[in-house]
Amino acid sequence: MLYSLLFSILLALTGGPESVQVGSGEMGPRGTGSRETGAGEMRAIWVTRWDYRSQRDVERIMQQVEALGATDVIWQVRGQCDAFYRSQIEPWGEELFLDLPAGATDPGFDPLELAVDEAHRRGLRIHAWFNVFPMWKGTSPPGSPMHALNAHPEWRMRDADEQPQPLNDGYVILNPGLPEVRDHIVRVASDIVRRYDIDGLHLDYVRFVSESGASRGRFPRDAESMRQMRAAMGTTDESPGPGAVRDWLRISISDVVRRLRSEAIIMRSGVEFSAAVWRNPELGRDAYLQDAVLWLAEDVLDRVMPMIYFDDNAMFEADLKAWLKVADRDRITPGIAAYKHSDPMMTIEQIRLSRPADGYAVFAYAALFESVDPNQAKDPDSVELRARRRAALKRFQNPSSGLP
Repeated sequence: MLYSLLFSILLALTGGPESVQVGSGEMGPRGTGSRETGAGEMRAIWVTRWDYRSQRDVERIMQQVEALGATDVIWQVRGQCDAFYRSQIEPWGEELFLDLPAGATDPGFDPLELAVDEAHRRGLRIHAWFNVFPMWKGTSPPGSPMHALNAHPEWRMRDADEQPQPLNDGYVILNPGLPEVRDHIVRVASDIVRRYDIDGLHLDYVRFVSESGASRGRFPRDAESMRQMRAAMGTTDESPGPGAVRDWLRISISDVVRRLRSEAIIMRSGVEFSAAVWRNPELGRDAYLQDAVLWLAEDVLDRVMPMIYFDDNAMFEADLKAWLKVADRDRITPGIAAYKHSDPMMTIEQIRLSRPADGYAVFAYAALFESVDPNQAKDPDSVELRARRRAALKRFQNPSSGLP
């Protein structure tokens, strides 16, 4: 009732969805994202931000995904506080400019707008894939002064000596414990849901940075983070232990997910709310502060996609069973790492093992098709393996169809 009232007020203030929507297509029932593909099992493919740079790339990807027999495309729109769509909040993703002249400031099209139109024209559902906490990856900072790393250095995690998490070959992440960081994430996601006719919002990296070795427990320990922790946890302890800090960070991450449901998803009827989560629910909660079982229990998330990325079927089945013990089967769609499978039949075997759950999601497009991703191997053996993978998947999904 409250959600419906808030949505009605929003439409009145904005003049209705037509005044803010980008893309076309009818809405399905809330939380299903259903279209021409009907209500059958999900057969999804993740498409990364490295897989497209031009309008032709987007059109080709959608044609190939449709021909493969997929029902859903998980389309990356945010990688590291950047935008692969027109945004007034975050800068364009730098990957979009790899083929353009130096100094270019606009890719010349809106990739998400085109992707939505192309997906819906083909009867595919499209989920906006949104990396939540990554801020930047690499030893050189982003070029745009608009980027959060440059515009808001205070959002970066800091240690007890006020030193920021150093740039490295992995992700530097936003500090989940800062209210202004959580506000920003919700604002960015709300902008996407409001403006684009997506069928789903799909979270990734909605967890704490992997901690290991000497860095474990080092971040965040700065004065402002500790002040926020004491206020949130109702304690006056000036030297909280690592367990207390991790509890606070876990609660802060859950707060973002709940707010995305109540403030972003509510803005468009029919949008499914999902997340790529750790392969094992207990490991995800304890090691990565990702309380996905709770998010399902509270009906905050509609679906989880555990990243069960193994080239070992027994290990795949064990982690899937762990998820099936703690959540309803129709809310679990396992992620399958086709890129790890030197034998395409392993992908098919893991799809069969996924049948107790609701469909499957294949990671990723570039493991099946030729991509503009500069990191994709282009040697003849790799090209041939990708052809065999997609042939096996197409035969499995539609035995009566020909080979690609």
